[in-house]
Formats: sequence, C-alpha cells, structure tokens
Amino acid sequence: MHTRRALVRSALAGAVVAALVLVPVAGSADGDPLLLGSENLATSSTVLETAGFQGLAVLDTHVGATALEGAATAPTGSGWGVAGATSSAGADAFGVWGGLNVTTPGAGSAGVFGRSASTTANGYGVWGKHEQTNGTAAGVFGDTNSTSASAVGVGGMVDSPSAAPFSAGVRGVNNANVLGVGVEGVASGVGYGGFFHVPGAGFGVAADAGNGGIGVYATVNSGASKSYGVRGSVGSNSAADSAGVFGEISSNAANGAGVRGVNNYPSCCGMGVAGFHAGQGIGVYGEAQNGFAVSGFSPNNWSGYFQGSVNVVGTLYKSSGAFRIDNPIDPAHTYLQHSFVESPDMKNVYDGVVRTNGKGFATVTLPKWFGALNRDFRYQVTVVGRAHWDAKAAIWNEVKDNRFTIRTDQPEVKVSWQVTGIRNDTYANAHRIQVVVPKGSADGRYVHPELYGKPISKSVVVLPGMLKEARPTLR
Repeated sequence: MHTRRALVRSALAGAVVAALVLVPVAGSADGDPLLLGSENLATSSTVLETAGFQGLAVLDTHVGATALEGAATAPTGSGWGVAGATSSAGADAFGVWGGLNVTTPGAGSAGVFGRSASTTANGYGVWGKHEQTNGTAAGVFGDTNSTSASAVGVGGMVDSPSAAPFSAGVRGVNNANVLGVGVEGVASGVGYGGFFHVPGAGFGVAADAGNGGIGVYATVNSGASKSYGVRGSVGSNSAADSAGVFGEISSNAANGAGVRGVNNYPSCCGMGVAGFHAGQGIGVYGEAQNGFAVSGFSPNNWSGYFQGSVNVVGTLYKSSGAFRIDNPIDPAHTYLQHSFVESPDMKNVYDGVVRTNGKGFATVTLPKWFGALNRDFRYQVTVVGRAHWDAKAAIWNEVKDNRFTIRTDQPEVKVSWQVTGIRNDTYANAHRIQVVVPKGSADGRYVHPELYGKPISKSVVVLPGMLKEARPTLR
C-alpha cells in the first residue's frame, strides 16, 4: 500500500500535468494558463477537476515555507481564505484535512493551525459549525489514538501569563433556555467525565451563577451504591486545613450557604449532606466566629440526630429535655422517657444512705473535688424504717474538708440524706446563667411562635428551610 507521502507525490504529478502549464513569462493575465513561481490574476473562479486521489497537492521543502496558502482580502462581507468540502458519505471523509507526519514534532507543531489576528471579540482562529437543526454531530471534533498518559483529543491554551481575568483555554457556550450544556465530558469507563488540574494556588474547578442559577449542579442516576453527585478528596500529602470540598459565601444574602445539600426524596433515609471519616477525625465540621457553626431545622422530625455519645464544650441551651430508653417492661414496643431536673441555679445534687453508730453519729465522706466544685450547700435528712419511725435526725456538723456529720437521737438509725451545691468552678463563675434574658434584636419574636398562634416567620431565628423556597427542583 502506498504511504500518504507517496500518494501526495503521485497526485501532485497528475495535478500539475492536468492543470498547470509552464510558460516562461513574468506573469499571467485573466484567462491565461497558471504559472508556477509567479502571481496569477483572475477575475472569475478557477476550477480544477481531477479524478486523482487529491485535486491539488503541493510540496514545499523550504524551512518555514507555506505549502499552500489561501487569503480572502475583501474588506467587507463573508470570505474564506481556504474552503474545503466533501460530498462523500463514507467514513473518515473530510472537507479539509491536515496531517503532521513527523514522529517527534517540535513544540507548537500541528496538523491544522488556525490563527486570528482580530482585536475584536468576533474573530476565531478555528471555527466549526454543525448547521443542521437535528443530530448530535460536533461542530469541532478532536480524537486521539495515543495510549500515553495525559493524551488529549482537543486541547486549548491561554499562552500569556499576564492574560486578563477569566481568559479561557477552552470555552463552551450554550444559549438554550432550558438545561443547556456549555461543555460536556463523558467517560465510558472508570475515568473522569472532566478532569481539572491546577499545579499552583489556583482553582481546580470554579463555577459562577447568575440570578437563580447554581454554580455547580451534580446528579447521580446510578442504581449502584456509593455513587456520588459530587465527591471531594484530599491527598495523603496535603497540608493542614486542606478540604475535599470547600464552600464559601461572601455576601450577607439571607439563607446564603457555602455548601447546601438537599434531599427531595420523601421517605427514609437519604441525606442532603453526608460526612464520613474512617479513622479518628471528623465526619462533618462546622465553624463560625459569631454565627451558627452547624444548624439544623426539621419541623416534623429531628433537627439533629446523633447515634453515639455527644460532647458539648460550652453552655447547652434547650427548651426542654428528656432521656429516652427502651421501656424495661416492654422494650420492643414502647420507650420510657424522663424529664431532666431543672433549676435557675447551676445546681449539683448528691445523695446517699448511711446508718448512725451506737452513739447516734454518722460521718459522710464526699468526693475530694466536692469543695472545689460547690458552694452554698443545702441539706435534707430522712429517717428510714419502722423501728425508728419516731427518731429525730439532723445535720450535726456542716460540710467541711469534704465531709459532714449526721446525728440521730437514737442509736443505729438508717438515714437517707441529700446535699446540693451551686457550681463554683472557674467556668461556671465565668458563664453564670442569667435567669431572665432580654431578647434584644429578636424582640417581638418567639422560640416557638406556633404555640402562641404566630407564623413561623416570627421565629427568633429563621433558618434555611423554615420558609418554603420558591426554587424549581432539577431532575
């Protein structure tokens, strides 16, 4: 089989014989034969017809030479420097074909190169267009057979390091009103539909949306488990404070969110936002200097659900409280709930049972940290048992050195005792509870407005989700 270079040479010979006549004059006029090495002028189209492999083939072996050049110099209207078209319905038919035949080409080499010298926004170096109103063929299509890493079908580049902001190596624009796609990437295997790499301090993916838009929207239609609309990962060599997914909001817009997760599935148990950690780290972390680090709202279910221990370093505020366990006498069908003990003081409660000796005395020893933690002690003593129902009991010596003494007027009396103390540790003294607190900026609002016949908009804090959002659900 002939190589492409051999076919080019053969077609060149046929084309020259058929269409070009060597005439030893300085140039050709309108209607004269075409002359090689001279400028040829014509006022009408010149057509070359051939049945060969190429209609016209030109070889130029000079360094930096242009084998074939076309230019349209009219100052107005549409014009083409080079126009190519094919009527073939076969595979691999091309209107214009360019090839790079060297094994190790130099930097910037290309089979086809397009250049725009325009200073306006309308000129294109290369422009491809699919003119039909149906079909899915590409206006510009790039393909590579390379098996090397980082091979590309289509590449785009902004050369200048001082290029203006928002310059783009590759830009896709879609003017459709509904669900149009500017750029689409598809990976049929385990690869990436789109991969963005920034070796420096830039952004791997940056997204911006106008009014009512969404910067990044991802969906999963897979029936397989562990499919993700968006997944972020931090490599093993990443520095501190790195994030697989980072969300930020720079405005004071109401209900704005750095990261928002929505689950529109009506039944159990999908998650709007899920965080997992396989080791000793944090699955989900929230931080706010003045606002809410983590906030949840659910008018008909749990605003937060923790299956495991919960540690609060700070003050816990609540409207009510209860512990809940499986009912010991009906564990499969009912819960048992108890309310917490509450008081306006930061009160600790201690109790126990003791028996006085033959002289009616009993000393109760308290924990070593009792005196450091408590002040303002209160006492309760009660005689237990029929044998001493008429006995008297009293606190004989109050708390001192983490102990106190009970005395009864009869010997060997069983006594139930209780002591309370107000917290006196450093944290409690720095964060003493204020019993009645003015609402300040929340004046006129309610913690539970619905209990007072008020709308939810009268809540002390209106969180995202408390008010219905007029946003379409994207599918």
